[in-house]
Amino acid sequence: MWDTLDKIATIAQIITFMVFIGGIALLVTRVTRYKRRIRKALEKGKGLEIALAVSLKPNEKVRGHVEAFLKEKGMEMEITEINAYGVSLNILPDLRKKFIAEKRWLTSRGISEVHLFYEGPVASAFFLADVLNNWVPVYVYHFHRDGGYECWGLLTESLERMATEELIREVTKDA
Repeated sequence: MWDTLDKIATIAQIITFMVFIGGIALLVTRVTRYKRRIRKALEKGKGLEIALAVSLKPNEKVRGHVEAFLKEKGMEMEITEINAYGVSLNILPDLRKKFIAEKRWLTSRGISEVHLFYEGPVASAFFLADVLNNWVPVYVYHFHRDGGYECWGLLTESLERMATEELIREVTKDA
């Protein structure tokens, strides 16, 4: 009886190991595919690149920080701004319309990629992300008061494909 249980346990271990190796292989192929996609999106000369600076806080504009960041990184692109002086539930529909109008205007200009610099309430960011989702590659930048901006990921049609900060750094240092 113990011999039978031992054989069953050995078979279960082998099956578990094979499933583990299959999961690792799937993860590696997805990471490789995503790195390739980011590298392709980072290639220059594909069209118009825009830095979209969105500031929804009263008395604050991010344009100065964005200009300094782009200059420091050697990235030359036009900066487009969306400014609102505070956000409330009453102005959200108009703000969403403003986001959509900006997207249409950028699309009419032949935009190929957007670098999004956002400052404002998290809830409003969902409205902006909804408008920009499934469009052109949108790189999302986060501002650290002590260190400036850093790219946190690529907004795509699926959360599964979002890049982590480490992956973006790895890809951009090779490019």
